[in-house]
Amino acid sequence: MAIMNYEKPDALPVVFVEPYESFTLDCWKKQGLPENMPVAEFLGLDQNHKLPLHLGPIPAYEEKTVAEDAEHITKINGMGNTLIHRKDAPGMYYGHVDYPVKCREDWLEYKERFQVRPERNYATPEMAKRARESDTPVILDIFPYFMRLGFYSMGMERFLTAFYDMPDLMHEMFSYWNGFVLEMIKPILGLVRPDVVSLSEDLAFKNGPHISPAIYKEFWLPYQNMIVEEAKRAGAANICMYTSGDCRALLPLMMENGIDLTWPLDQYSNMDPIELRRKYGKGLRLLGGISKQTLTDGPEAIDRRLDDLMPLILEGGFIPAPDDMIPPEVPLKHVVYFVKKLREIRF
Repeated sequence: MAIMNYEKPDALPVVFVEPYESFTLDCWKKQGLPENMPVAEFLGLDQNHKLPLHLGPIPAYEEKTVAEDAEHITKINGMGNTLIHRKDAPGMYYGHVDYPVKCREDWLEYKERFQVRPERNYATPEMAKRARESDTPVILDIFPYFMRLGFYSMGMERFLTAFYDMPDLMHEMFSYWNGFVLEMIKPILGLVRPDVVSLSEDLAFKNGPHISPAIYKEFWLPYQNMIVEEAKRAGAANICMYTSGDCRALLPLMMENGIDLTWPLDQYSNMDPIELRRKYGKGLRLLGGISKQTLTDGPEAIDRRLDDLMPLILEGGFIPAPDDMIPPEVPLKHVVYFVKKLREIRF
C-alpha cells in the first residue's frame, strides 16, 4: 500500500496474480517443486487476503465432458457454457461450442441461478475479524464481472454482436447483474474496508479492446460506476480493472470513472508499464509487466527487464509481476531466480 501511495516501502512485495497451468506444475515437480507444497509457499511469495465472495450460479451447472480427441477436450462448465480446451493447456479455452443464453427468455431462466441466498451471506463478524487482523492487502475480487458474465452466458461472438442486435437485452442483463453484485458486496463493505476492489473482466485481446469506447460508455459505465461509488464510500484504497490484452483505448474512460489500478499488463499486447506511466501519470497504478518470454529466457533477460523497470519501481505505484499464467516451458529455476532478484531490490 505504501508503493501504491507513492510512499517509501520497507520492501517490494513479490506477488503473482495469475494461477498456474496444471502442466506447468507437473513440469516443476520434476524440477524440484515438492509434491504437496503450494507454489507460493515454495517460492516465498507474498499473499493477499481475499474476501469471500461467490457470484457463481446456485445451483451450478453439472460439469461434464461431452467430446474428446487426441488434442482437445470439450466440457460443460459450472457456468453452463460448453468450451473446447486444448489438452496441453487445460486452463485455457479455445472456442465456444454452446452456451445457455441465446435470447431474452433464456436470460430470464439463467438469472434465476444468480439470486441473493442465505448460503451467499459472507458478511459475518468472523469474516470481518479475519480481514482486520490480516497483515496482507485485503482484496474484494468481483468475479465474474460484465465481460465474463457475457461471454460465459452467451459465447463471445453472440455477446459482442448483441450490443448491436439486442441492446435492450444487454442493458437488462447488465442492470440485473449490477444489482445482484451490489446486494452481495454491500454487507461485506459495511464491515470491511478493502485495500483493493478488483473488477475481473478481460476486456481486451492482443490488438485492442473487445469493445469500443462508445460501447463501454453506454453499457458499462452507468452500472459500473455504482459499484465504484459503493467501494469508494467504503474506503477502498484502489479500484482495479483486471484485464489481459491491450485496453489502452479504454483507459481514459476508466480513469475518468474511478479506475486507478490495472493488472497484469500483458506484454504481448503492448501494455508496457513505462509507456503507461509516461502517458497516464501517477494516477494510474500498475502491477505486472513481466512477460512469459522474459521468464523463459532466464537470468540475463530477467536482469535486463528489471533494469529497464527500475526507475518505475523506485518511483512507486508499480509492482513488477508475471503478466499471465506461467507456461510449462518456463523452468522453475528461472522463477526462483526472478523472485530472488525482486527480493534484492532496495528503496
